[in-house]
Amino acid sequence: MTSEPGIQDLQEVAYGTGYDYRSGAPHLKHVKLYELFAASLREELRRIEGLDLPMTVLEIGAGDGAFVEPMLATGANVTGTEMSRSSIDVLNARFGTNPSFEGLFDPDGSLAALGNRRFSVVLYASVLHHIPDYLTAMAEACDRHLLAGGTLLTLQDPLWYPSLPRGVHGASEAMYLSWRLTRGDFLRGLASRTRRLRKDLRSDQPGDMVEYHVVRDGVDQDSIQRLLEPRFASVALTGYWSSHAAIWQSLGERLGLRNTFAVRARGHRIDP
Repeated sequence: MTSEPGIQDLQEVAYGTGYDYRSGAPHLKHVKLYELFAASLREELRRIEGLDLPMTVLEIGAGDGAFVEPMLATGANVTGTEMSRSSIDVLNARFGTNPSFEGLFDPDGSLAALGNRRFSVVLYASVLHHIPDYLTAMAEACDRHLLAGGTLLTLQDPLWYPSLPRGVHGASEAMYLSWRLTRGDFLRGLASRTRRLRKDLRSDQPGDMVEYHVVRDGVDQDSIQRLLEPRFASVALTGYWSSHAAIWQSLGERLGLRNTFAVRARGHRIDP
């Protein structure tokens, strides 16, 4: 008798060897968005340096290292964790010879391999919506691994659907499905999307299980803000537009729509 695959097994399948992180990631494929976030990271690292804190970053779920590169170029020491062994292999192939980079395999997402190490910046880039209990994960990452005075940054997570105007959420879904028409796996993607919306997930399907936000109506940005405010001197939440196809990205930006958010929390308090 075989057991059902766990989330780490599904992560390995979903983000296995040869996976193209950029193809389905608006914040990586659209140059304007990517450069905006890369510039924000560089600015935060320089601010941290000005506070006489070490330029150390923990990126949780570093993927293929899209943001590792600009952080290393700014002079930071970066530790990137991943649940996918294939992703760790990619990270080490790209940055493993750089003494300022360390890739850590974190199969259960517990960050246990870090021990009691603390960093000046903790970064979640398009990661929170993959984590079933993201509030507990964020609290533990801050309380155990962020230095006093440090910064927590998150980006590219979907705003909580009930907080969106109905037309905005509908437009976002329609644009996503139109983009899927350009992909070779439209029917599989449509079937997975339908199961998610019905909350009828198949535990053996990576596409169903690694994108939790569709099941639970996005990521609750208000709960995140309430979690972080006692822990930091300042918390800023920014909403913005994110869509897969370039034409829809441009349209949403021109209309000033918002369906995605980023968080910058500065001045970590060790004892909230």
